[in-house]
Amino acid sequence: MEVEGDSAQRFRGADPTAPGQMMGWARASDADIVARLKAGDPRAFEEVLGRYQVKIYSLARGLTRNDEDAQDVLQDTFLSIFKSIKSFKGDSSLSTWIYRVTVNAALMQMRKRRKERQTVPIEDYLPRFDDDGHRVAVVPDWYPLVDQLLMNKELGGLLRDWIAALHADYRTVFVMRDQEEMSTEEVASVLGLTVAAVKSRLQRARLYLRERAKRYVYSGGR
Repeated sequence: MEVEGDSAQRFRGADPTAPGQMMGWARASDADIVARLKAGDPRAFEEVLGRYQVKIYSLARGLTRNDEDAQDVLQDTFLSIFKSIKSFKGDSSLSTWIYRVTVNAALMQMRKRRKERQTVPIEDYLPRFDDDGHRVAVVPDWYPLVDQLLMNKELGGLLRDWIAALHADYRTVFVMRDQEEMSTEEVASVLGLTVAAVKSRLQRARLYLRERAKRYVYSGGR
């Protein structure tokens, strides 16, 4: 399908963060949109753009932690969608398929930046237990202070840095589930994981963030 012309130009000039980009479309069914896309209908291209670009950009921004990279992922995602739409067999919902394409594009972008951004071993921050099964606390469990820290918007940049340091496997699940508020089942479907695997990765990511916050509090903000 050709994606150049007026529709493509509007896509490149669109503001992915503008709520108005999602407005003004009749709610067509997935089957209808897919059929029109496969037929080369340019209006279908614009409708998918209007319906999904804000969500795609938000997901890409959460994964890449970079506006420029998120914009690249947004463009790569839409190009991939329309290059491969004819191979879409409907085994999943259109939205699940689109988010899967988005995640794959974001992971490719993240791999390009791997040398610039170092991740931390999540095991260094997860709780440890002795031979008797008792937890060995590296720092005291100051839960009220930790909760306040994680909810403090002024320290949002610090939290973003901690999320950015997560390995892609954990960051992807955390961003999709806790930041984009997708259901556990949808995250599992997008990533091709079991629900149990998603829950396990999410729990480890949450524990990591709590432990980093505890150590930050205990060290006096250093």
